[in-house]
Amino acid sequence: MRRFLPLALAGSALLPALAIGAEGMPQVSAGLLECRGEFATAYGFGSTRRVRCEFRPSMGVNHYYAGTLDRMGLDFGISDQGSMLWAVFATAPQVEAGALTGKYVGLSTGFAIGPGFSANLLASQDATRQVTLQPLSVSADSGLSVSFAGATLTLEPSSPSHR
Repeated sequence: MRRFLPLALAGSALLPALAIGAEGMPQVSAGLLECRGEFATAYGFGSTRRVRCEFRPSMGVNHYYAGTLDRMGLDFGISDQGSMLWAVFATAPQVEAGALTGKYVGLSTGFAIGPGFSANLLASQDATRQVTLQPLSVSADSGLSVSFAGATLTLEPSSPSHR
């Protein structure tokens, strides 16, 4: 299943390197954010999954984040460690440590019978931010699950030892 992650990465590389931010400022590709979720059980109306994230910038050293992915809606099943991958855009190619801290809201949908996939359409809750995630991520997951839910991803700075 981990072999599908490079395909998702290649797909995100096809996005234009230049984007326009919420305030009309040009944004450039600043790196990749990969989040891995812990084992989760969902009972039908939502779930909470702790995540550990690593931002691999185009320039500079890696940044680390910890947080939660909360889902509210149709969400049944058991999932092993999932992996989500986003392209990160910013007003400059170099991003300060902690710049991805915050809350991202949107939709999450997916299914798994053994190996599975999901999509997460999330945008920053603060439209004035100078750092944004590519709104759509493709996730690799495993377990027995189905979900279509509203989602909130909250990120806080972390150290590499707490990933």
